[in-house]
Amino acid sequence: MIKDILVKLLGKVPLTEHEAEGCMNDILSGAVDPIQVAAFLSITEAKGTEKEELLGYLKAMWAKMNSICGAPDSVDICGTGGDMLGSFNISTAAAITASAAGAKVAKCGNRSSSSSCGSADLLEGMGICIDLSKEEATKWLQHHGFTFLFTPNYHPSVSAWATLRRGLGFRTIFNMLGPLGNPLQPTRRVMGVSNLSLAPMYAEILSAISSEHAIVAHGLDGMDEISLSAPTLLYEIKGQSISKSIWEPESIGLQYVDIQDLKGGSVNDNVTILHQLFEGDHRVNAIRQVTCVNAGAALMVSGLAADLREGYWLAEQTIASGKAGDKLQELISSSHKLREEVVNYVHAQ
Repeated sequence: MIKDILVKLLGKVPLTEHEAEGCMNDILSGAVDPIQVAAFLSITEAKGTEKEELLGYLKAMWAKMNSICGAPDSVDICGTGGDMLGSFNISTAAAITASAAGAKVAKCGNRSSSSSCGSADLLEGMGICIDLSKEEATKWLQHHGFTFLFTPNYHPSVSAWATLRRGLGFRTIFNMLGPLGNPLQPTRRVMGVSNLSLAPMYAEILSAISSEHAIVAHGLDGMDEISLSAPTLLYEIKGQSISKSIWEPESIGLQYVDIQDLKGGSVNDNVTILHQLFEGDHRVNAIRQVTCVNAGAALMVSGLAADLREGYWLAEQTIASGKAGDKLQELISSSHKLREEVVNYVHAQ
């Protein structure tokens, strides 16, 4: 099958959803030679991906996924990555803030592939457990209103191709699938997209997979977040309904900021920034504002805010009151306790 698929893709002929699903199923089952997988990833990147193809690939990935039951009302805040802007981990800070404000946040993420600090890197640097079992992840969501789902734990068949992907040295279809891979399959999402042309496709995919309320955002500065340094293209999805708008900071009483003020750095740099953010340090005021905007979007799709303006101010109050900092410390403390339990169990054997 794969040879016929490669010939079709080389001719720039789109695959049907069924063909795409079958092809990806064979790849994830280990039934395809690595050379052919490399060819497939290279050709699809050069050709581009259609909505039906992405949906087929996604269904195959879901079929191989270690899924978790429950909590469909949770929200995921993530981005495609790849904007190459070196910004701070906005979605991670926004996820903690939204959780502190009352949202159930199930953040799915991985280590960085395009920057020096991914969501998993930052949380681990803070001392928060990222390698939770299914049971622990579910318990965290129930008790803390926040959990982190480390992608390799739930997509081992995708991770099996990690070495080959690194060897290719460019982004592939797996990077496109990543933001859609949350094993809880939440019906509420805030998804940032770095590639403008892909934003409408992601909106259509989220509608097709029965999202209750979701936002797809593309900063016109290239940021895969709701940006404060440029207008942001927003797609709002409510079931089968998709609306498109251009959002600007002035709409909620904010001003544009210099994109340099949203920069992050190494893991240690971003750990410091996150502490400063939740401690109310005015030196990171621009990062605080952009965090609150993105947290506000999560609160809106979670039904805790009527619109983005209300969500923004709820997030602002959550940081100003110290609740976001308290949530961070709660997660760190629970992580320490979990590690102690593991050590005690090992010693008891």
